[in-house]
Amino acid sequence: MKLVGIIGASGYTGYELIKILLKHKEVELKVLNSQSYAGQTVKSLYLDFNNDGLKFTNYSIDEINNMQLDCIFLALPHTKATEIVPKLKCKKIIDLSADYRFKKVEKYEEVYKVKHLDKEGNKKAVYGLPELSEKQKIKIKKAKLVANPGCYATSCILAALPIQKLAKYIVFDCKSGWSGAGKESAYAKNPDVIKDNLIAYNLTKHRHKYEIGQFIKKKISFTPHVIDTFQGMMCTAHILLKKSIEKEKIIELYKKQYENQPFIKIIEEKIPDIKAVQKTNYCLIGGFEIDENNQLVIVAVIDNLIKGASGQAVQNMNLMFGFKEEEGLV
Repeated sequence: MKLVGIIGASGYTGYELIKILLKHKEVELKVLNSQSYAGQTVKSLYLDFNNDGLKFTNYSIDEINNMQLDCIFLALPHTKATEIVPKLKCKKIIDLSADYRFKKVEKYEEVYKVKHLDKEGNKKAVYGLPELSEKQKIKIKKAKLVANPGCYATSCILAALPIQKLAKYIVFDCKSGWSGAGKESAYAKNPDVIKDNLIAYNLTKHRHKYEIGQFIKKKISFTPHVIDTFQGMMCTAHILLKKSIEKEKIIELYKKQYENQPFIKIIEEKIPDIKAVQKTNYCLIGGFEIDENNQLVIVAVIDNLIKGASGQAVQNMNLMFGFKEEEGLV
């Protein structure tokens, strides 16, 4: 049994981590740190939680280090992980923020407008998207520090990865549930902002665009939108192809790319929708239509809190410890 903990346990992703880890057969949850809610029960914050007694904690870093945990999940705001990771004495660390997602520190500093405080740690961090390749899975298995991908980045990369070599240009049009903005967002504090509404933001320079660009090596455009639902995400990828290719061959490319990936499903008979993946760690990819301009349209759907955050973090943990990849997630 591996001992695990969460720092930043009271946010939406922290809460999803709690629920997943409590049903995981191979781990014991020892730390649920939250500065704001320490000593309060999880149920007092999340009324749907089915454990009346479990409480948030606020252990110091020294206390956590003395517990000799096997794995720590960091579900903190961006820029906070680089302050904490160098102080943690833990076998495995999974960071759900953006702090270690960029291979080049200079790019992170440019995109996030802050100084990176752990350049040495960044050199060792592994990007935690297992479906990138079998080589990436091996890197994750060996890693001490994994950078969990962003939710938009996850859906866009998975949507375009198999076809990018045949593409001239890719436009990602994405819609997300408002939970992705976090508990302190206007959507959480005032539901009327998003009720019966759809909001576009960061039209050309969202941070995830540059994260996507590390793996999709084509000219890309990316625009995110918030929709009137709590969780779920759809990426519609408009891919201008270099040359004509039959739909069946494109589907074959996707099936081959993801044939050994338990959480990717290729959908041929219908267009995937958000309801099909809510509260799961699956990514459904479909569409596969080509118009008269030789533009391919691919639709990928995920749950932004699960495959886009907490579920993927546990998937990475499973790989890091040699557990079954689906443990706790199906």
